[in-house]
This record gives sequence, C-alpha cells and structure tokens, in this order.
Amino acid sequence: MTQQIFTNISPDELQSVIRDCIREELRSVVPPAPPQSDEFLTENAVRDLLLVSKVTLKAWRDSGKINFYRIGSRIRYKKSELLAALESPKKYERTA
Repeated sequence: MTQQIFTNISPDELQSVIRDCIREELRSVVPPAPPQSDEFLTENAVRDLLLVSKVTLKAWRDSGKINFYRIGSRIRYKKSELLAALESPKKYERTA
C-alpha cells in the first residue's frame, strides 16, 4: 500500500523543490568539467590563430604587447594569455 501525504505548498515553493531535485540528479549524472590546462602554442600556431605575419608577431613580442616563454631554444605562447590580449584591442592600435 502506498502512503500519500498532502501538504499546502505554493507554486513557487513547488518549483523551487523541483529545481533543486533536478540539480541534484544532474550533478550525479553529469561529471564536472575538467579544469582547462593552459596550452602552449608554437609561433606558427599563434600566427595562424591571430592571422599575423612572423614580423608582426616578433614586433609584438619585442614590444611586450604579448607574453612569451622561452623553453630551451624555442619560443612558446600561452593560449589563454593570447586570447585575453585579444580582448583588449587598444594594445594593438597603430601609433603615428
């Protein structure tokens, strides 16, 4: 035999209870997203990503407009830093 319990609950409270139950179920089913690792890019990959020439990339690097890392004799760029730099376009304006 099934037991039924009746209670007074407002539509807003019912919606909140249902929403909380769904969230809990989703947490148990959907695994959390893995933390993004910061990917290092080669010069060629950066030039392709930013659509710039080798000379422009070197000028930005030399002027400090973009960060770079020297790993041994190779130069690498963090993808997250490049994307963040793209969000501030004033960094790349031409000067007279």
